[in-house]
Amino acid sequence: MSEGKQHSSESVRETNPSDDIQHGTVTDNSDDLQRHLGNRQIQLIAIGGSIGTALFVSIGGALNKGGPLGLLLAYTGYSCIIALVNNCMAEMASFMPISGGFIRMAGHWVDEALGFMAGWNFFLYEALLIPFEITALNIVLRFWRDDIPVAAVCAAVIVLYAYVSKAQAWLIFPSTNSPQFLQYSRCQGIRRG
Repeated sequence: MSEGKQHSSESVRETNPSDDIQHGTVTDNSDDLQRHLGNRQIQLIAIGGSIGTALFVSIGGALNKGGPLGLLLAYTGYSCIIALVNNCMAEMASFMPISGGFIRMAGHWVDEALGFMAGWNFFLYEALLIPFEITALNIVLRFWRDDIPVAAVCAAVIVLYAYVSKAQAWLIFPSTNSPQFLQYSRCQGIRRG
């Protein structure tokens, strides 16, 4: 070999460059994806995603109409579909890791327009989830007590959501001088202080 190449885990460099070679650094992935989540954090994310308000509020009507066997069959079919989707996403993330979730995957693997549409669809889903949770909480509270005013529950939940939203930055980024906080604060419009 006239051109000696040095291989390392971080980069590949040419020792005898010619005019038609572009110089640069090769990294493991183009998005500098970092994997710092522990096993406990992954399990908490999975539990938080699987237990929702609909499990406690909406399942009663389905149990009344379909019975326990119908509910078990519906849950099994739904779980199989979700397992297939999760398997597809795991295959895509293993083959070509990108930073981001299913929205970035839709834009990367199919088309940027699909990623844009998936992002707006997810935003609308999350925005409509807040009123659904307020309604579900009112239904649960009305079942036990009739003297709790609906407006008070709505106001308390909205204040709690606002508090959790602002506290999220301090829980994720304890140092306000970290580069991650500075990037997050630019996106969210948060000021240091």
